[in-house]
Amino acid sequence: MFQTLFGLVGIELRITARRAAITALLIGLGGVLLAFTLGGLLVAAFIALADAYGPIEAALLIAAGAFLVGAILLVLGFLRLKRPVARTASPLGGLAAMVMPRASVAPDSMSARMASGAAVPPVTPVGSRRGPLKVTTVVGITVGALIAGVALGRRI
Repeated sequence: MFQTLFGLVGIELRITARRAAITALLIGLGGVLLAFTLGGLLVAAFIALADAYGPIEAALLIAAGAFLVGAILLVLGFLRLKRPVARTASPLGGLAAMVMPRASVAPDSMSARMASGAAVPPVTPVGSRRGPLKVTTVVGITVGALIAGVALGRRI
């Protein structure tokens, strides 16, 4: 009986492993082909820009574009890291309140706020900013820098 059960599980695992391996192979090949495509597009952009501006300026323009896209992606990644994680209520939270009585503390103290379950305000250093920059602010600064760079590049 156990041998039949283990045989079925073994077959199930082999099918799952084979499917995962094929999926990983397809994703890997797709990534490699997309990398070659991006390389071809960069070479084509270089050739087109080299005819118009010269090889050094073309290389600098492509590098500036790649830097701009990379900087925007890094900023978006860091903003995702700073986003607070949504926490769900614990299903045993009510049980803890029934078992442990609340401490009697002066109502104006910080420990009373913590005991009552109220949010404790974060401690911020004097003279510090209120929070991270908004995405619209970062995008606005980036677009302004891009426009200034294009305007200055045309005059040089």
